[in-house]
Amino acid sequence: MGGSMEHIVSIGGWAVSDNPDDMIKTFALSTCVGLVYYNSRRPCMGMAHIQLPVSRALPAGDLPSRYADLAPGFLLQQMAQRFGVRREELLISLYGGIDAHGHNDYFRIGEKNLSGVREALRRLSLFHSDVDTGGQVSRTLFACVGSGVVEVIKRPMLVGNNYFPNKS
Repeated sequence: MGGSMEHIVSIGGWAVSDNPDDMIKTFALSTCVGLVYYNSRRPCMGMAHIQLPVSRALPAGDLPSRYADLAPGFLLQQMAQRFGVRREELLISLYGGIDAHGHNDYFRIGEKNLSGVREALRRLSLFHSDVDTGGQVSRTLFACVGSGVVEVIKRPMLVGNNYFPNKS
């Protein structure tokens, strides 16, 4: 192997790896949802940083990983093609999707993103765990491909001059 790598998943982006020394990271999930697939049979992992609930018509050059309705199937396809992963071998976890209800969150994007991901997973017959979702804190994920451990760093959300209370 060529050593370890850090894969940084930007907003709307994705990464997969089967190098047990690699880390996959994404930063500052608020209304966005972090979707993590892990297979312990052959240690490999995938992560998507989902930004929006519905793709409607995918603009040219846009990534399916950006959308809650497309990211679960897209990430499954990438892991199946690259690593031979079967859906029943996956441990699937969700992070982020803040609930800013009561903080003038008119669009409720976090709630819609979580709902969209859950529905897409259900349609694919994929079971998942909501590991760390909702609340009013931003989450940064550090995921170790070899062990499947995902470390979550939480920070209060700053809106204007006020922090959301740390309720989670």
